[in-house]
Amino acid sequence: MPKHNEKKLSLIWDKRQKDFVVKYPRRCDGALIMHSLINDNLKWCLPNEAENKSYPYNWIKENLKEELEKRGYDLTTIKFSIELKD
Repeated sequence: MPKHNEKKLSLIWDKRQKDFVVKYPRRCDGALIMHSLINDNLKWCLPNEAENKSYPYNWIKENLKEELEKRGYDLTTIKFSIELKD
């Protein structure tokens, strides 16, 4: 089994666990990638720009995972990795 690179942040779909698996050099980096993918993010906008016409609120909800699925992507094939600079 290959050794985990301690300087690499990676995200994959694990078939055995049926969930996303994150490997990270720093805990805050792992949290960043998971929260960006799974959580709802609020995006500020003017009330007339909101797609859902959520007046009187000036934000819309965005979710990267849901948006990718809506566009036809299979999230079980996701593979992401990036390394820290020296």
